[in-house]
Amino acid sequence: MNKIFSPKAIYAVLILVSILVPASLVFYKLQVLDYPVAGLIPAVAYKVDVNMQVDGHGGDIEMGTYLPISDMRQRIMDEQNASGIFALAVQTDALNRIAQWRAEGVEGRHNVRYSYTVLGKHIKYVIPEGLRIPDSYPASLKQYLLPEEGVQVNDPLIQQALDRLSLDRNADLMTILTRIHRYLQDEFANRNFSGFTDAITALKLREASCNGKSRLFLAMARRLNIPTRLVGGLIMQPGSKRTSHQWVEAYVNGHWVPFDTINDHFAEIPANFVTLYYGDLGLFKHTTNINFQYFFKINKRMLPRLEVQDKLSQSGFNITNIYSTFERVGISQNLLKILLMIPLGALVVVIFRNVIGIETFGTFLPALIAAAARETGLLWGLLGFTLIIVVSAVIRRLLDWVHLLHSPKMAIMLTTIVVVMLLMTVFGVQYGLFELAHITLFPIAILAITAERFAILEVEQGWRKALLITFNTLIVISMAYAVMDSLFMQSLILAFPELLFVIIALNLWLGKWVGMRVSEFFRFRKLIFGKANG
Repeated sequence: MNKIFSPKAIYAVLILVSILVPASLVFYKLQVLDYPVAGLIPAVAYKVDVNMQVDGHGGDIEMGTYLPISDMRQRIMDEQNASGIFALAVQTDALNRIAQWRAEGVEGRHNVRYSYTVLGKHIKYVIPEGLRIPDSYPASLKQYLLPEEGVQVNDPLIQQALDRLSLDRNADLMTILTRIHRYLQDEFANRNFSGFTDAITALKLREASCNGKSRLFLAMARRLNIPTRLVGGLIMQPGSKRTSHQWVEAYVNGHWVPFDTINDHFAEIPANFVTLYYGDLGLFKHTTNINFQYFFKINKRMLPRLEVQDKLSQSGFNITNIYSTFERVGISQNLLKILLMIPLGALVVVIFRNVIGIETFGTFLPALIAAAARETGLLWGLLGFTLIIVVSAVIRRLLDWVHLLHSPKMAIMLTTIVVVMLLMTVFGVQYGLFELAHITLFPIAILAITAERFAILEVEQGWRKALLITFNTLIVISMAYAVMDSLFMQSLILAFPELLFVIIALNLWLGKWVGMRVSEFFRFRKLIFGKANG
């Protein structure tokens, strides 16, 4: 009986259970739920930062723009607002979502930033041959047949253009749309006009930007009784830009089908197009007589494929889909990824400490800092961590001179860290370094304890030892960050969160590590090889 419940037996059972449980659940998902393994390949997404800048002179300022809406083609995630003194209000009408920022008595320069992540799909429509133009449409579509400013449907020049293309209402839809698209794509030059270009001007010049070509498309299609509408959005390419984009949607056989005669997309829309609004609208509105500047900063990101998560969430037999559970209570996937990846980061720390033999500040501090650095980026995270520790350690040494009790001393250090974080955030916002502004996500209490250990170590063993351990900690933070930021690992853990049991099994195995550490091997290599030669 004693042998059955001996520490070795219990240890073996724990490792066995930690391996068999996740293996069974993974088998269940792959075989019973038919989980698509291809879903582990990350999907391309884009993080869009909308940056606006205004100069106030004591008056009230309003500014607004359109925000994207999630639909069957695009999913909007991780929306964040950083607007300082400006209050944000978001309204939604029948088709569009409008963000408006307001502030009273604005003095000096202010920055407003709104960011979101877009995961889009490439969609291509197949228009059947032989479709005819309907004689009538529902009342909701009649507005998309009427003339409007810049879309001169009834101008004789529009009819003449259609006559040259041999198009009338008796032609089938595929022929009409193909000829109009090719006419605007092949016979009109693309020009980067920043002003308003109406359909007739574009027709006369035979050149236009996206808005001029789109209005001419509308005028020609509406003349033939085909409902069409303008769509405004962005082409998401990494970098900074000020230009938005417009294209057209035509109502065909119960669907709004996209056409882009600037980039030659016929009845399709690429995955890197994000729709911001519908209608002939201006993307930005603001109080007149102010200095208003804006630009978009776009970064490519890789995310786990959400359609796979959606498929699993629809199965009543899926007992381990944590993502769908968290989504129901409004917890973002980004936060869930951080929670699930922290144990993996902790495993990296254990390997570096127990197997490699690198000494760091704290057992799990590197993993927590690496998790927080997902929002700041690795470089700003390392710089912020180093600055906080050094400044706090200096303050701690100053407090030693006045001989304070430990608890008040720690409270002062905690306050110091908060002040340093706030100053770094203000600096980041002021100079457009918004990643640095996320430094406030760092674990404050753990940083205070680390700063105290740094100061004590510096007193007892000198600056060289303190800086060496700090350097070691930065290395382990970087390694933990690399593993936790791995797209494959994120996809794997999100799809199979039961693999956390495997991490427990690995930690159980490492908990019995009695072999020589890598650092010890290098330290005693002369002795080891000397004995071997002897």
